[in-house]
Amino acid sequence: MKRLVYLDWLRIIAALAVVTIHVSAGVVTDDAQDYKSPWMAGNFYESISRWAVPMFAMISGALMLSSTREITILSFLKKKLAKILIPLFAWSVIYYANEVRKDEITFSVADFIKRFATDDIMYHLWFLYMIAGLYLITPLLKILIQHAKRKDVEYFLILWLFESVFSNWLEYFIGYRFEFELFFVTHYIGYYVLGYYLFTFDFQTKWRIVMYIGGVAGFITTFFMTYHESLKIDEPLEQFWYDEHSPNVLLMAVALFLLFKSTKIGTLKLPWIGTVISHASFGIYLIHILVMQTLYEKFDFVWFDVHPLIGIPYKVVLVVTISTMIVYGIKKVPVLCKIIP
Repeated sequence: MKRLVYLDWLRIIAALAVVTIHVSAGVVTDDAQDYKSPWMAGNFYESISRWAVPMFAMISGALMLSSTREITILSFLKKKLAKILIPLFAWSVIYYANEVRKDEITFSVADFIKRFATDDIMYHLWFLYMIAGLYLITPLLKILIQHAKRKDVEYFLILWLFESVFSNWLEYFIGYRFEFELFFVTHYIGYYVLGYYLFTFDFQTKWRIVMYIGGVAGFITTFFMTYHESLKIDEPLEQFWYDEHSPNVLLMAVALFLLFKSTKIGTLKLPWIGTVISHASFGIYLIHILVMQTLYEKFDFVWFDVHPLIGIPYKVVLVVTISTMIVYGIKKVPVLCKIIP
């Protein structure tokens, strides 16, 4: 398949957004915050970045489900799962060892196996478990997709919207949801298929404009509702409006995908640094938490406190720069390169 520049652009900004989320998290979850200027800055950067992980799932779905290459199930799983399971195991070992070093946990083989099996080693590694699950069902899902018309895919997405977006919203506001058994269309499988849908089909200008407006409304809703609802609870942060399956985050993800696909923005030539970050995006995701922890623990002189409005972008650039350099160093080592596909 011809390399599409707009997907590279989406990878780049999604990688930056993921790091932004994790850098900002320390601000918005701080018990000492009083919902004034610093907290609002953290909330701004969080709100404008929450579409990032859904975007990675959408890009994967666009490429995986649209491929017409004939390949056996065994060959597909061997090829694709290796790119997920090897990094998952390797980085689980790395993060587990680092937690043992810091005396956060006590080492034992049984403890590692349990934590590895239950996704309890480092919080951001959940993404690899999710992607591995999507890859496992992809050979079956492609059979459905290849025989589906546009309306069939739309029906699938309507069911997903009902079960994983609308029902969550309903439960948040009134305390219960409709309990239909729709497991086949729940959670990130919806974003996976949505990526294929937006990638494959074209949309009239009026509908794209509606989606762009929806994306802006989604950001505004995320920002103000998170602030408004956080004031009502004892915890420093109400996280429902940050959730990847909240309607506001969904609107942002769809609007951005269509914006880069359907406008000249997505055709702009990548600068060399953009190409570097695009190729390193998966590695940046894997390593950036370790970089953040190390900077905070060992090199706090570069992790200085400054107002989050300035401090968060500065720290994001610092973490992405260091992460990218390490990723490219790892990719040059013959055996070690396997842990960052």
